[in-house]
Amino acid sequence: MLFACAGGGSATHSPGMLRRIASVAIVLVCLGGIAHAQPAPTRPAAGKPTLREVMQRFREVVKEQPKPALVLVTMGIGSLMWERHGHIAICAHYDNPNDDTCYNYGIGDFHRPLNMAWGFFRGTKSFWVGRQEPGELLWVYHHADRTIWIQPLPLTLEQNQAVIAKLETDVQDANRYYAYDHFWDNCTTRVRNVLDDATGGALSSMKDPPDGRTFRDLARDGFYGMRVPLLITDIAMGRVTDRVPSYWERMFLPDYLREAAHKRWDVAPIAIYERIGPPPLRDGPSGRVWMALLVVLLTAPAWITRLWGRFERAGMAIAVIPPAFLGLVFWGLAVISPLPYVRWNETALILIPLDILLLVLSPQRRQLYARGRLAMLAVIAILMAVDVIKAPLWMILLWPAIPAAVVGFWPPRTKHIKVTVTDPVTDPVVAKPAVAKASAAKRKRA
Repeated sequence: MLFACAGGGSATHSPGMLRRIASVAIVLVCLGGIAHAQPAPTRPAAGKPTLREVMQRFREVVKEQPKPALVLVTMGIGSLMWERHGHIAICAHYDNPNDDTCYNYGIGDFHRPLNMAWGFFRGTKSFWVGRQEPGELLWVYHHADRTIWIQPLPLTLEQNQAVIAKLETDVQDANRYYAYDHFWDNCTTRVRNVLDDATGGALSSMKDPPDGRTFRDLARDGFYGMRVPLLITDIAMGRVTDRVPSYWERMFLPDYLREAAHKRWDVAPIAIYERIGPPPLRDGPSGRVWMALLVVLLTAPAWITRLWGRFERAGMAIAVIPPAFLGLVFWGLAVISPLPYVRWNETALILIPLDILLLVLSPQRRQLYARGRLAMLAVIAILMAVDVIKAPLWMILLWPAIPAAVVGFWPPRTKHIKVTVTDPVTDPVVAKPAVAKASAAKRKRA
């Protein structure tokens, strides 16, 4: 799960089991993001500008603009997982500063993160736009130590009025909620669309050449230094994210919309607050090697117990149950979610809940199923090798393959039972009852 903006919402009345499965996935994602949060600021707090100073810089930039003035406000990364792609808002400024209003499309109920994330996966209208005073908006991101840029937009009076009218329409109760989508309908795309509509397509008409990076690559950019979220972008995002976006589509990220505003209206971004903490990383370990090693470790009980000849069922259970459960999560999300990158995900072909059959089928059927799964995984590997499947899934391909190979092609050790053949003539233990029996037979005949 990725959040370019803040968000939240209430859950829908969906089947309890699917909701519990999704909740487990969400908790793991959130814990992964928090556990790999950026380190604390490297400069002392005494060097941090006060909010009053930030507000003063803000007012100095906009005071000479004809009113009403529109200012694009973009925020850099923060330390938490959902802050790793920045944020954006648009503010309207009037002759009377008390009337100044910022419009934030990234408001959500972060006090109930499971409900928020459940609404995201279900595609319900769980995110909304709201009004904020400039000081309130700036306080949030100043407090979180996130760089703040502003760009007064040199639009005409008619364009300004059209933008403000649309913003005021959107904040009405009937219109304020929307179904968040990280790539196609988020806080940035909403602001982008409002500006584009009011300016007659000024942004959508921009045709800058693409830089070759896919949606997946752009999502990964925010997570360098955070191995778990990077692995999530590998595993949890489907094939639709392996397409290279147009320049217009790249504006789902605040950085690109800020850049587009600079290019289109020749208004350079002005940093009124700069992050004290470490700057965002532009590269770093992907975590894929560690994931592959973890997979090898988790599947080791399957072949170690087979080699040992003892506790084979327990070893196979340890190797099979985790990927089968994760497959159940992916299949459950694919069923309930309208999001294309959740619904069409090749990971669901690699991790499938039916692999639990390796524990319950009869030996012959278990072997047949295992060989069929290996054939299926071999086809997936070929499709990955020829770049039909572009997702980087090699490290998890081993997860179901190793236990399937053990079951399919490594027969269990045969237990040898020692059978002793005795000679009743030479063995006194056997001979004694035999002689007694023969004597009894003679007496009977007599």
